[in-house]
Amino acid sequence: MKRHISILLVITIIAALLSGCGGQAEEPKAPVNFVFMEGVTALTAASMIKNQPDLGREIDYNMINAPDLLAASVLKEEADIAMVPTNLAAQAHNKDLPYVIAGTSTWGNLYLVGSESVETVADLEGKTVHTFGKGLTPELVLLMILQENGLDPASDVDLNYMNSAAEVGPFLLSGQASLGVLPEPALTGVVLKGENMEVLLDLNSLWAQARGVEKGYPQSCIVIKKSLIEEDPEFVESFLMEYNSSIEWANGNPEALGDLSEDLLLGPPKAAVVQGIERMNIGDFPIGDSLEEYGDYYQAIMDFAPDFIGGALPDEEIYYKR
Repeated sequence: MKRHISILLVITIIAALLSGCGGQAEEPKAPVNFVFMEGVTALTAASMIKNQPDLGREIDYNMINAPDLLAASVLKEEADIAMVPTNLAAQAHNKDLPYVIAGTSTWGNLYLVGSESVETVADLEGKTVHTFGKGLTPELVLLMILQENGLDPASDVDLNYMNSAAEVGPFLLSGQASLGVLPEPALTGVVLKGENMEVLLDLNSLWAQARGVEKGYPQSCIVIKKSLIEEDPEFVESFLMEYNSSIEWANGNPEALGDLSEDLLLGPPKAAVVQGIERMNIGDFPIGDSLEEYGDYYQAIMDFAPDFIGGALPDEEIYYKR
């Protein structure tokens, strides 16, 4: 009898051990692919890139230096989270790609700079303006502002389009151009180097006035893959809170931000960061606070160049909901 009990006990212990061994450990979650361009958008995430906060899973911070590669990371669904031009977010949505907009990384930071006397948009009549981004946001914004202020872009102003902002700056500094449209931080670089260069007009403020919105136009935003939201909503919320804190830190610590920009090779030199931080227009991140501005921006594009956002006005499903 005792032997029978002993055998049963041994069998029970073995079964328990086998059961414990057979249980599968929870598989580690895949790293989150966070993709963004060098420059001002990278500055918004500088403290996160530096501190690598523990949000419960690994984050791969992938900074790239070419707009087409950034677009490809979203269009090929390689990015889990990405900072992209706001029109690209609409294009992705209209292609039924699984991304939603969670908030604004930067608001409009385009400016008219030069050595001529210009106080209002009306003063541009008969003048030559060197600009860039034909078919993209810089052209859309400039043409809309000219039209809203009673100027015909085709006849009242001579617009000389260059390949990029990197070409406009040297033209201004060499004296070959006296008026140009530039974004930050390239703008501050020109102002610091050029003796007679001044910031003349803030295109984002002019857009806000012309369109009747508070914040202007959203230049770049964060998009998040829907599958990540469904799989790990707590991580997504933690990420967004950390990123919002990173934006607040960037705005409040320009000296330290400039140091990080150079240490992490984010693009802008320290002097441009310190001098130009306010004109970079970083802030007002949560998407729920800016739906009017997004709706207005997308409607303006639909009226002007529908293909720029994929040919259709995005519906409310494009926005992140908790």
